[in-house]
Amino acid sequence: MTPPPGEIPSEVAAAWARRRPPPGDPVDPARGSPTPPSPGNPVGAQHGSPTPPSPGNPVGAQRGSPTPATPATPHPTPTALALGDPAPHLPRALAQTGYAVTRWHRHLTRGQLCAPWPPSGPFGEVWVRMPRSALEAAMLLHAAAARVADGARIYLYGATNEGIRSAARHFPEGTEPPVTLHIKRRCRVLAATRHAPPPRPDGLDSWELRAPLDWGSGPRDWTFYPGVFACGRLDSATALLIDCLPALPAGARLLDFGAGTGIIAAAALERGAPGAEAVLLERDAIALVAASRNLPGATLVLGRGVATVPGPFDLIVSNPPIHAGSAQSLATVEKLVHEAATVLAPGGRLLIVAQRRLPIPRILERTYPLMNTIADRDSFRVWEAGRRTR
Repeated sequence: MTPPPGEIPSEVAAAWARRRPPPGDPVDPARGSPTPPSPGNPVGAQHGSPTPPSPGNPVGAQRGSPTPATPATPHPTPTALALGDPAPHLPRALAQTGYAVTRWHRHLTRGQLCAPWPPSGPFGEVWVRMPRSALEAAMLLHAAAARVADGARIYLYGATNEGIRSAARHFPEGTEPPVTLHIKRRCRVLAATRHAPPPRPDGLDSWELRAPLDWGSGPRDWTFYPGVFACGRLDSATALLIDCLPALPAGARLLDFGAGTGIIAAAALERGAPGAEAVLLERDAIALVAASRNLPGATLVLGRGVATVPGPFDLIVSNPPIHAGSAQSLATVEKLVHEAATVLAPGGRLLIVAQRRLPIPRILERTYPLMNTIADRDSFRVWEAGRRTR
């Protein structure tokens, strides 16, 4: 069965990892190998093995009584950290070859640790899945280098169309120039050896970005981090949705689905009466850290579905993700539309912005008797939906 395109780099990296000598293998040069043949040791025997034959010892016997064999000291289980790979192929291959594997992802993903920053370790090696953002690649490689000792390896793997061919520039100071270990199926596996700690302090705060943002009421300083949606700017779709926001009455509850750094929710609170409440639902733990800086009073929820957030809400807004990896997918939109109906207050509304070419009206009509287009600009539209009040 052919995997989705986004999983191919993980499969390629897994195939290479399986071909490595397993941890503790006697021919693994990193963990010791049999003593090579030499004039005094013609068979390459280990110390403690029978003495080679000689004129005074024709059968190679030990002098005196036999020496009991010394049990081999077991090697500790090697550890590996996998960063940012939602696919299971590489972690599974590492586990099958004897590694204790820890998986971390900034996005809430089944079977992985989701947190704003990777666990501190230390680890024997770190594998980084090439992200879409160059600055995020630099951030993850920096974190990887902070989690291994000098002499340990950091791996980066990804596809040609993800920028892996020019990714050597993202490795931090303190690592040797990376080498290409494997090329297959338009993917590459790179590796670099650490020889000194990376230059930046280890932590997400070292990567905080600030940029002015203006949605029509004047510029304000906004916090971003590498890899968040629309990093450092106000995207056209979000700007259009902000133009359509109603004024929230006092005491109203707002849910921002896929809230990112909190731009839509901040604009809605700014336009509404004092006392409105904002709940920000987001699956990116790093984006929620930015949102906490931008909207200190908001309720932040790390999650994937509206049904996990207690309602009711007077307004639900979203510029929803329409991709799963590099492939287009409306599964998130369909789930949002279905679950939003269960938490909308009587008379409440759902506002969605997306590209006009997408079949959003058809998805909305399955659940909501009231639906119409309220804005159309460039290649985006805003749709409003709700239920009839009794």
